[in-house]
Amino acid sequence: MTKPIVFVVLLVLLTGCTAGGDSASPSPTATGSPTAAAGSTASPPTASPPTAAQVTWAGTVCGDITTLKTDVQGLAAAAATGGDSVGTAISKQMDTVSASATDLVDTVKSPPENLGDDPELLAVQDSIDNVDQSLKTLEASASQVQGTTGAALVDALATVVGDTGDALNSVAGTVQTVTTAINDTSSTLGQAFRAAPECADLTS
Repeated sequence: MTKPIVFVVLLVLLTGCTAGGDSASPSPTATGSPTAAAGSTASPPTASPPTAAQVTWAGTVCGDITTLKTDVQGLAAAAATGGDSVGTAISKQMDTVSASATDLVDTVKSPPENLGDDPELLAVQDSIDNVDQSLKTLEASASQVQGTTGAALVDALATVVGDTGDALNSVAGTVQTVTTAINDTSSTLGQAFRAAPECADLTS
């Protein structure tokens, strides 16, 4: 009786958290733009224009975030399949999620030259730390699904549902942080994000 309920919740998670992640993007626009505008009227931007390497790096960051979000949603879809092979499906998809997370963390932690002192960079890196922590929790709960049956399987899937939602919320927080950087006209990093097509796709 409880198993169909878990799968319904999983399907809601796939649609609901996707909408939540997208809706998080406009928030910094509403609060961030006036701040940026106020700052720009007080003093003109002093940051140097981004280099080609910085724009490429910013685009890679945004592309990695998009890939990770899609892969985490794929984990929820794998859980929703149910059946005897659900543990294997979740384990395989979790490997994909972990690889995407590693790519994102490695990219964010290795910025190109002359971005180290950018005021927006630390915020982006901190948000990635939150994503990494939520994914480690998700990985632990996903590992509990393998080999379980009956009520234990239902409980394990319910835990995966909650942790997947937390991971998607963390990714949405990173998108919000990127959007805030984009709205900062005095930031070299913000200019790099604005110049990268992948970031326009991420925050639209």
